[in-house]
Amino acid sequence: MAASNSSSSPVDDPAVSGFVALMTISGQAQQLLKARMQDTTPAGLGPLHMHALCLCQQQPGAPQQALVQALGRDKGQMARLIRDLEDHGLLTRSTDERDRRVWRLYLTPEGATRSAWFSALEAQVAQDLMGHLSPEDSAQLNRMLHSVQAQLNGLGSEA
Repeated sequence: MAASNSSSSPVDDPAVSGFVALMTISGQAQQLLKARMQDTTPAGLGPLHMHALCLCQQQPGAPQQALVQALGRDKGQMARLIRDLEDHGLLTRSTDERDRRVWRLYLTPEGATRSAWFSALEAQVAQDLMGHLSPEDSAQLNRMLHSVQAQLNGLGSEA
């Protein structure tokens, strides 16, 4: 690790200020999404629940472990989230025919309706936040974010 100059603040480092900005923007975007969900989502369900539904819509019958990996949460958090979705009648679980330890996840018809609604809401929020960017700026931002995600994935595998 490189030695830091004691007279400069960590905030002066572009990597640090970029990280702080990314975390702030992420939190604010989550709050905006939550606010827009407020009146039309069952109590106790948030963006993470809806995002999990969308992943299950994209991969019907995916194992519970796929959500753990895709959402970067631990098994306990995912078990509670899945139980919440089941309790609201949006998701069902069934054991894998070949390996009874594996749970397969399927949307109910109501879950499919909610998933489609949330996908449209996410698209609207994305458009509201990023629609002003030029196609070139949008492409550059996506490249940078994918690079950061790849770096995060690499750091996560070290842990």
